[in-house]
Amino acid sequence: MAAPKMASPHMVNMIGFDEAREIILGAVRALPAEGVSLAEARGRVVAEDVVAEADLVPYARSAMDGYVVRSADIAAAAAGRAVRLPVAGKVLAEQGDATLAPGSAMAITTGAPVPHGADAVLPYEQVEREGDSIVVSAPVRAGNCIFPPAEDVRRGDLLVRRGDVLRPAALALLAFTGRAQVQVYRRPRASVVCTGSELVEVSATPGHGQIRNSNAYTLTALIAECGAEARLCGTSPDNRGELRRLLETARRGADLLVTTGGASVGERDLVKGVLGDLGAEFRFRTVAVRPGKPIGFGTWDGVPVCVLPGNPAAAFVGFYEFVRPALLRLAGRRATHLPAVRATLRGQVKSKTARRYILLAQLALTREGFEVTPLANQCSVLVRTSADANALILLPEGPASFDAGDIVEVHVLDWESVAGATQETAALSGASARS
Repeated sequence: MAAPKMASPHMVNMIGFDEAREIILGAVRALPAEGVSLAEARGRVVAEDVVAEADLVPYARSAMDGYVVRSADIAAAAAGRAVRLPVAGKVLAEQGDATLAPGSAMAITTGAPVPHGADAVLPYEQVEREGDSIVVSAPVRAGNCIFPPAEDVRRGDLLVRRGDVLRPAALALLAFTGRAQVQVYRRPRASVVCTGSELVEVSATPGHGQIRNSNAYTLTALIAECGAEARLCGTSPDNRGELRRLLETARRGADLLVTTGGASVGERDLVKGVLGDLGAEFRFRTVAVRPGKPIGFGTWDGVPVCVLPGNPAAAFVGFYEFVRPALLRLAGRRATHLPAVRATLRGQVKSKTARRYILLAQLALTREGFEVTPLANQCSVLVRTSADANALILLPEGPASFDAGDIVEVHVLDWESVAGATQETAALSGASARS
């Protein structure tokens, strides 16, 4: 009788793509809130629902420069039977209350409070001015060219929701309603540790077998794009003692720890073992995804730890699909995953058994809808492919083949780049039509 087959070490605790993301999001919580001034709040995430405490503005305002009148005074006005009204004064935006006497008009500026008794504004071009009077040749309905009270905001209106990112227009609304300070979630602090004896600094000339450390710049920049504070803690050679010291330093004061390199099961893949020795509890060690199977996740003294591969494209994809959601959840964001669209495939792609395939791609919007083209070389060791991608194609577990014209799931990395690709596609299409 043959001995039972033992599971390969690299297959132990391997879980599905969707399950891995659910585990990560289930393990992280929004950070505590803090009060900041509006001047410091751009890009921060609101930690409370904010409602209007009063109607704004609480009085009727003129929508035009012109003359404010009582509509009843000019109800009989018509061509050949004009109504003349004396101009009794002028109302400016910064002035307080005024009262319009019956049978008269007042000049008024845009945004000025409508005087008591008045109910309509006539723009300058709709009347004739003759000395100290205006001549009106047509009636006007009540409310003409007037912003009613609470036209902008009513008391009790929801201004921003908990989990909203404070964009400039939202800051303007809060300022308009008198909120000088707002409660926001604290920015996550993410520490990055790179590993690999082959890595050298960007300013160095690599020797034979060495490469410059591009992942350090990729990950810290991506962290910053999430609105978090990135701290590059250094690069450890493939040495357990040095790696241990660096990881202990990186964990201090961090809300999230991200490592890259040394994530697999080779002789020099030390990260998961050292983290385990330090007390980290792994929820999973590998994911059924390509690229990025060695991705692992756990917690260490309450700090979430994301272990990414060292291959640049795998680290890039792993960040977007696994680390980014964790950072956004820590920051208090409601939406944590990348924007997803359905797009028509240009080209042919395949997936293999029991693995989600993620392909770096270029997405564009054409007259027929979204179209996506996989980049030519999907090798995870490359740096250039990530730089050229504005989207990711996500294929289901295979085996499956997708041909040109098939619809595939796409995660958008960069809408601005998609817009640029769209304009380029349109220009090429136009040039082709003219030729």
